[in-house]
Amino acid sequence: MYRILSISYDYNLLATRRLMLEEAGYEVISAEGFTEATERCEANFDLIIIGHSIPQKDKRAIVAECRKHGCFAPIVSLLRFGEKPIPEAAFGLDPGNPWELLKAIDQILSTGELSQSA
Repeated sequence: MYRILSISYDYNLLATRRLMLEEAGYEVISAEGFTEATERCEANFDLIIIGHSIPQKDKRAIVAECRKHGCFAPIVSLLRFGEKPIPEAAFGLDPGNPWELLKAIDQILSTGELSQSA
């Protein structure tokens, strides 16, 4: 079973994402806020999802803390409209359609890549 760390500054988005991912069969650890995110980065995860509610400066700081604590899972940065991905993230995704997001996460975890159609 894949383990995913899901990070957000918005509790409702975090809870919804957790339910969706757990329904798809993933083990999900949620972290709300910067401090909780950096505390949870010490565990081993297969993927880290950083929500679009987090400003880019904080996204970059969270990634740096995770790496500092030995967590080297691929990072998916969910993007606000018109936002560019942070360079530290392996993937930048529009969180719009939850089913398309889930499809993309499935593909990333199973292949380590993301095709243009996902």
